Amino acid sequence: MSSVMPLPLNQSATTLQLVLYAPDNRHIARLGSVLAGHVELRWVDSREIQPRQMLDSAPESAVILLDYCGGNAAYSSDIARQLSAQQAYRSLIGIGTTGPEQAAHLLAAVRSGVRDFIDIDNTTAQMLEVFERVGSMPAATKPAAAPVAEAKPRGRLVLLLGVRAGIGTSTLATHLGALLATQDPAVTDHNQHHGQLLLLDVGQPSADAALYLGMESHFSYEEALSNVERLDRTFAATAFAHHSSGLSLLGNASGTLLKKHEPSALLERLRSVFPTTLCDAGGLPIQLLPTSLLQNATDIWLVADQAIGSLVSLDQTMRELEQRGQRDARLKLIVNRFDANGGLSDMQIAQRFSLPLLATLPDRARVLRSNAGLGHLLTESAPRDPYLKALQPLLQALDGKPVTAHASSSPLTRLANLLGK
Repeated sequence: MSSVMPLPLNQSATTLQLVLYAPDNRHIARLGSVLAGHVELRWVDSREIQPRQMLDSAPESAVILLDYCGGNAAYSSDIARQLSAQQAYRSLIGIGTTGPEQAAHLLAAVRSGVRDFIDIDNTTAQMLEVFERVGSMPAATKPAAAPVAEAKPRGRLVLLLGVRAGIGTSTLATHLGALLATQDPAVTDHNQHHGQLLLLDVGQPSADAALYLGMESHFSYEEALSNVERLDRTFAATAFAHHSSGLSLLGNASGTLLKKHEPSALLERLRSVFPTTLCDAGGLPIQLLPTSLLQNATDIWLVADQAIGSLVSLDQTMRELEQRGQRDARLKLIVNRFDANGGLSDMQIAQRFSLPLLATLPDRARVLRSNAGLGHLLTESAPRDPYLKALQPLLQALDGKPVTAHASSSPLTRLANLLGK
């Protein structure tokens, strides 16, 4: 069999040339059927034609397709590294299939220099969208982030900002995210795309959210910063970790210390992919919080408790936000670990700092710790716990429903809510 197999085209004009550089031609029939009339496609046998030889014979504008299906993934990653090492620039796109190994294959492709990824079962429109996106990238060895199209909707970004470490922000973020994802009808079928709700964990210590959710993530926040141009719905559904509730997760590996950075491009892209993003910034000193994260946030929820140290930190946080020009109507207060006999009341704290009181969460530290030790959320082990009931104002706020102000509730009513009555 010839090592180079052209695919006959119909008579319509074509502008895009694809080269399937693989050890076999098993994908030619499928690609030819889906892309007929849109591209010029040929197969080059990678067992017989060396990378340099293939590059010399292929048009400079050609897109190179590499096979990441099944046992060819490691082989194609090696080829991708060889091609990336060549001086001549080419766009590399990986081909995969839906399956449990897809995430690992996609990450291997990205790390070896592949610019984007298509599923062999994608429709014509989906494949052409990937080719168009890759074709619009600057011709550089490492592509710059492509701007998000202005026409795309920008999702909501809710920043959960714990005023100090150990305040319970990550616990709140994971329970709120899992509960909201479970209640979202768009993700009730968890075999479908996980693309409605993202938990972005930039807090310290790193990977707390993954620990509480009992998840392991193979794609990190740092890698996302370096691969913004590849990030679309398909990439997020494959590379990001997913909880059984339907919640997607993006965070850093355990032990990672965030360097000073401004993730504007990544945040814009995430907001174009996910309708709602919860960002857990618990434990991250306010001085290290990226300004672009504050600027992109549609809501900033400050998490504090009744302890004197927490109130001092809340005051410092408010001063820092004011210095950065970010003290505005987006700020609301969540009082965590509330004890009716613990000092200042929730309303007194809110009034002291001139903040709207969004929610008051009861002190359930013991039961939360015991469940975390077992790798469970309360949503799984104790769905009627008072802590979860106290999250209702937050769920209503995220769902766009009107939230009854705490000021209109009597102390007796609020105490009953905290006790789960």
